[in-house]
Amino acid sequence: MKLHDTHAHLLFPALADRLEQVLDNARRAGVLRITVPALGPDPAELARTLDFAARTPGITVIAGVHPHHASTSTQVFLDAVSASADRLVAWGEIGLDFHYDFSPRDVQAAVFAEQLDRARTAGLPVALHVREAHDETLALLREHPASQGSIVHCFTGDAKTAEKYLDLGFFISFSGIVTFPKALEVQEAARMVPADRLLVETDAPYLAPRTHRGRTCEPAYVLDTLLALAELRGDEPGALAAAAWDNGHRALAARGGGLELT
Repeated sequence: MKLHDTHAHLLFPALADRLEQVLDNARRAGVLRITVPALGPDPAELARTLDFAARTPGITVIAGVHPHHASTSTQVFLDAVSASADRLVAWGEIGLDFHYDFSPRDVQAAVFAEQLDRARTAGLPVALHVREAHDETLALLREHPASQGSIVHCFTGDAKTAEKYLDLGFFISFSGIVTFPKALEVQEAARMVPADRLLVETDAPYLAPRTHRGRTCEPAYVLDTLLALAELRGDEPGALAAAAWDNGHRALAARGGGLELT
């Protein structure tokens, strides 16, 4: 069983301080690809993440300004992401977060729209971060379309919302949240997403699945999420893992050369 953790913040201190062990744990769990975001707005973070990927087979990179950081976004960083498009597999994570409102909502929307336009110009799909702002996100996507094969990272909506993203050609990525007992709407969505549009992730070091609650999340735990999804959907785990692997290749690995962790 081969797995792709499609979203893990490997260079955050909670994981970077023991990175070799984290990568070894991932390999042992069958996680052979990991996609790592460079969130900015510091161009040095982008450079550091791209350098890490260049030295580590199986690592692919996405980059963009997270909605939390929209108020500190700079053209310097956005220009650096545009200039690095041939070394990225997607632009992200970008979007709207109306739960924390760490940046004003109008600023989030403006920065999100600019990044959608830049990603389309660069020929990149996008990876979305959306929290309590699905209606507003979908409205912006109608004005600033994303490329087919874009991703809703760490999906937190219900089945009807998932259907709207699927209609726009998005993949839906599920994190450890789907294993939480009270995440009934997310579980409902997980049951209806077609196998050829489903991705799995950890969002490490956050959101450890239920089997690892209280621990720092790491890519190896994506196996637990995959197994929980298979049980929830009534799928054979190996078949669902194969589908998610193929989806991850189409969405986030083909542009990166399709290498695997060694």
